[in-house]
Parts: sequence; C-alpha cells; structure tokens
Amino acid sequence: MKYKELILTFASVLLLSLARLPIHMGWLVFIAWIPVAHALQIKGLKLKNIILMAAIWGITYTAIVFNWIALVTVGGLLGIMLFYTVAFSIFFYFSHLIWQKMPKFGWLGFICLMISFEYLQQFGETRFPWWNMAYSLADYNLLLQILDIGGMSLIALLIMAINYLVDRLLQRKYSALGAIVLIFALWLGYGYYSYYSIKLETKPLAVQVMQPCIPQSEKWDEGQFESMMAVFDSLSHEAAKEQTQLHIWPEAAIPAYLRYDARAMYKLRSTISETGLEIFTGFPDFEAAPADHFDDAYYYNAASLYKPDGSPSSIYHKNILVPVGERMLWIDIFPFMGKVNFGQANWEFGKELAYYDSHGYRFSPSICYELAFDRIHHHMALPKDKDGSIRKMDFLVNLTNDAWFGTSYGPWLHMVMSRFRAIENRVQIYRSANTGISVIIDPMGRELRQAPLFEVTNLGAPLYTCPRVPILRYIYFYPAIFVVISVILALISSFRSIFMKQSKEVIR
Repeated sequence: MKYKELILTFASVLLLSLARLPIHMGWLVFIAWIPVAHALQIKGLKLKNIILMAAIWGITYTAIVFNWIALVTVGGLLGIMLFYTVAFSIFFYFSHLIWQKMPKFGWLGFICLMISFEYLQQFGETRFPWWNMAYSLADYNLLLQILDIGGMSLIALLIMAINYLVDRLLQRKYSALGAIVLIFALWLGYGYYSYYSIKLETKPLAVQVMQPCIPQSEKWDEGQFESMMAVFDSLSHEAAKEQTQLHIWPEAAIPAYLRYDARAMYKLRSTISETGLEIFTGFPDFEAAPADHFDDAYYYNAASLYKPDGSPSSIYHKNILVPVGERMLWIDIFPFMGKVNFGQANWEFGKELAYYDSHGYRFSPSICYELAFDRIHHHMALPKDKDGSIRKMDFLVNLTNDAWFGTSYGPWLHMVMSRFRAIENRVQIYRSANTGISVIIDPMGRELRQAPLFEVTNLGAPLYTCPRVPILRYIYFYPAIFVVISVILALISSFRSIFMKQSKEVIR
C-alpha cells in the first residue's frame, strides 16, 4: 500500500490524541501504539519517510491536544510542533533501526525509547512533560493508584505492554490474552487494595482556596488595581466567616512587586488584620543583579505566606519556567538571547524549594507549570532532613493562572495533573487557579471540591493526611534504566548497520 507508513502513523497519533481529551476515551491508549509499531517494522524505510512520519505525529498531536497554546502564542505552538517533529524523528529512526537489525528486540527497543523520551522531558530548558501518556488514564482512578509505586513511567510501561500483547493477540497468539488479564487483575487489584488499606487521618486545619476570576485583560492594568484587591478582600472576608485559618490566593494574584510596593503590602496586611487569616499568595518579585547581567534585575515568579503576627516567611521563587513563555532559552549560555523579545517575561530560575508552617501543619508550594513535573514534587512533598530521614509534608499547594486559555480544555489538562501528583506522594493538594479550574484533591486522587471555570468562589474541604511514604520516593530515578537499555540497543543496531554496509562494500 502506497504511503502505508504515513497512514499507520496518522492512525496511531489520532488514537493517542483522542485518549488525552476530556471525552472519556482514555482506553484508546491501550491500542494506540500498534499501528505506528507496524509502520516502523516496514523494511527499507528511508530517512525522509521517517521524518514525514514524525512530522505527521508532531503536527497532528499538537494540533489536537495542545491547540489552546495558540491562544497565547502561535509561535509557541509552532515551536512545539517542530520540537516533536525533531524528537520523534530520532525516536522513530532508532526504533526502526532496532526492528531491522535486531527484530527480536524490536518491541523492547520501542517501549524503552518511548519511556526514555517521556523521562528525559523532566530535564533541560526545553522540558515539556505534558506529553506523558499516563495522563490518558485521568478518568480511571483505580488504575492511577499504582503511581505511588512506580510513578508515570510504570504506567507508561504497562500501557506499552498492553499494546504489545494486544498486537500479539491480533496475530492469533492467544496466550497473550492470559497475560493481559493478569496485568489488569494485578493493576486493578492494587487499586482496590489501596482504597481499602490506606487510612487517611482528618486534621483540624481549615484551608480554603480562592478563585477570583480576574480577566487577563485587566490583570496588569494599573487602573484595575483597587477593584482587584477589593475582590480578594471580599473573598477573604467570606472565608473568615467560615472559620478558615489559611487562605490560598492564585499565581501572581497581587499584580505588584509586593515586597517593594507599600500600597500593595498595605492592602494585603489590612485584609489579614481584619480577617485574622494566614494568606499564601503569588506575586512578582525581584532582586538586584550585577552590572553584567542582561537585565537590570533578577525577576522572579514568586509566592509566600503572610501571617497576622507579621512573622517573616521565606519567599518561594518558581524553579521551573515555561520555555520561551516565561524565559527565553539558554540565556545563561547565550546572554544575547535575553534581548530577544517574543513577549516573554524572562524570569529567573528559583534555586530552592520552600517549606511553610501554618498552625502547626507543613506544606510546600509549586507554581503553575511546575505541576507537570513529578520529580520536583517528590522533593516538595517528601523532603529529607539532614539525617537522611524523610519528613512528609501535610499538604501541597499549587498556584496557577490559566486565564490565558479561556474555555478551552487546556485548564482541564492542567488540572488533572493534581490527581497524579497527589497519588504519587499520597498527599493532599490545594490548587488555586485564577479563573479555574481550582480543585482540592485528597491523597487517594479523589476530588473533594472543584470550581468550574470563571466562577468567583472559595473552595474548602477537610485536610486529610496519609502517613505512608510511597515506594516511589526511594526509586524515582529508576526510569534511567530504560534510557540505558535504549542507548545500548541503539548503539548495537547502529554498529550492525555500519558493519553490514562495510561488508557489502568489501564484497563488491
């Protein structure tokens, strides 16, 4: 069939894309990889065919799953398409090479390369782990419980294993059916076991998250400052009437350099004084920079805790920034890139995590995009003391502003990550989103409360804690094994390819 590899590739990426959308078709992920696996087994694929396959993959997936990024930056959307085209050209090339030179290890190489790609998305300034296939299973909470054992990579491994076994079944290898049944029995069995065996403890701390719904067009308008602060003040007074102790405001809620803006600080302190609340809020921040820095200061996306007694709290500076959106790439290596302006803020990277105490309960925050990164959340939720012991946080906080994405499914894709981070660490998450979707997730991944998009409200729910320290905390680096296997298989296949070419030349 002409263009068979392109048709099979499109079939796979379409199935995988539909599995990610909020249309309850996540089960498609268990068969989505089969067509492209067959495409990669076609003999004699040329490099241009592989690049075309990768382009179809990158463009289609981005257009279906990440099209909402265009609401902020069309260039950013095109950049992601290009990134995936390049990344999958490499992925498909080596997958095809392994299948051609070491066919018995074809599926193993394919699986290891895919898991490696997902894992490596945790690193570098171009990191963008929104891709991870495990998010397709957001609707299936029982299947997510295994996150506390092996995290996203374990679910990816199980998904790919099911694809392999279904493919075997389609080839009339009926023993694969028993393996499929066994995997799901163990997988679901652990989910049920977790629900019945993990005991949660109810704590008396009263926490509410704010969803103020400040339009993005007004967010940084100086003329709207007073009206915005009035919304925050009103919602805080409402929270205080319900005996709230800690009130969480969203990312950059206060549109001023809070530490240096007397008016903004006065407004915040007045609200705290009148309500008696502790308030955790986001705001921009800066520090002096040396003369050779490309900008006049170090600017940060920040957050901190403010208490009625005025006791100082450390300031959290966002550690992981959105590529290009919040900081131009590789400024430290190429300082002139700091002068390239696509509308980005060029924040600095925060260097440390932060831990706070509210009425005797400890929490750690993340800001917006950081919610996608499981590694950093292990250290937020389960930090090690100086003696090496793990002191678990009572809860986590995520501040965000998804107003950029309107009524698209972008906010939903972002919100469901809370469920994954909560289960991985068995810790409750309070998520305050400016325009939504704000949510409170318990350590089992259950939504205790959720606010629809653009509803001005507070959300409150009991604080549940779980004493268990997940196995994943001790082995979070294990996906590197798949990287090593991928490299070994790719190198052996490459050497075989070179050796065969040299042999043919000698024979000639």
